[in-house]
Amino acid sequence: MADNFRPYPGMNQGMTTCRRFLQAAAALPPFLATRRVRAAQGDPARLALVIGNSAYRQAPLVNPANDARAMSGLFGEAGFTVDARLDATRADMLAAIERFGAAIRRPEIRQVVFYYAGHGVQLEWRNYLLPVDAEVDSAAQVRQRCIDLNQLLGQFGASKDKTYIIILDACRNDPFGSAFRPEQKGLSQFDAPVGSLIAYATSPGNVASDGGGKNGLYTENLVRELSRRETKLEDALKRVRLNVRLASRGAQIPWETTSLESDFFLFKSAQRKLSDAELEKELEADVEAWTRIKSSRKADDWIAYLRDFPNGRFAEIAQMRLARLLAETEKTVIATAAAAVADPQNMPRIRNEAEYDALPKGSHYIDPDGNVRRKS
Repeated sequence: MADNFRPYPGMNQGMTTCRRFLQAAAALPPFLATRRVRAAQGDPARLALVIGNSAYRQAPLVNPANDARAMSGLFGEAGFTVDARLDATRADMLAAIERFGAAIRRPEIRQVVFYYAGHGVQLEWRNYLLPVDAEVDSAAQVRQRCIDLNQLLGQFGASKDKTYIIILDACRNDPFGSAFRPEQKGLSQFDAPVGSLIAYATSPGNVASDGGGKNGLYTENLVRELSRRETKLEDALKRVRLNVRLASRGAQIPWETTSLESDFFLFKSAQRKLSDAELEKELEADVEAWTRIKSSRKADDWIAYLRDFPNGRFAEIAQMRLARLLAETEKTVIATAAAAVADPQNMPRIRNEAEYDALPKGSHYIDPDGNVRRKS
């Protein structure tokens, strides 16, 4: 084991589970993605369990393993001891949760994070996480072969001295393929235990996108926003919600429940205070960016400002202007759609795929069967 890594008890069991992923993770900050942490960051009070399941037998997914790598890298960089499990079986997940539960009860542990990406399902108001070897064709088998989320939450004791963050990117559609379809989509909402925050990739009862890139839509935004130094978790999650809602055209809206009583920062405030010259330089950049966009009618300009200056001098005004602009845009889209439907003579008639591809997104058209449709 390298000198600058420190495992927590039990972490060396099953070391081979993720060894094949280390080369793929080389582009991330240098940590052993499967079991270890960078002791150079050196915070014995921080502990994280990360699980990313992609290789399902019934309904494989593209991005959860990539998402878990990205989040493991981020947590490791922030000084967490990280136990990462990729494509975990039921036995793997149960063993990891048991070790995690024992580790977080140690008195020196103060901040605990659990991140899961993969299939998740609700059944009778209970949420279940799916191991990659779960083959299910009935509700009874969900209970027998999947992991009840309450089993994990039961490891979290009520303590004023500990903070628990649970992040669930676990609402993909059709988790069992055509073998079994639960009556309710997505996960059900439940209250966060004392001293904790639970973040969902989408609102209760809805499904999340697996994403078209190397990461899911939610985790892609989560990594970007949480990477910002000195950013409060709740502020980062607000920006994630805005960005995901816009990117998905309202189909996916991230959600949180919280009982936190203090601020949580993934990357803690810098020990060194900024000099007057540095503060002045930051303010000048903020004012310059604001001056550039203050009369803009483009939502992208306001989103870019809020990404660059989330705690800037004009951030609150920018949020209000963006919200107003989005509301106006939505009204315009609705009015345009209503006019198009009322007067189909002005709508293009689409006869083949090439004509459809040439249409701008959001355009209304008449399909070969004479139905009015809108290109998403």
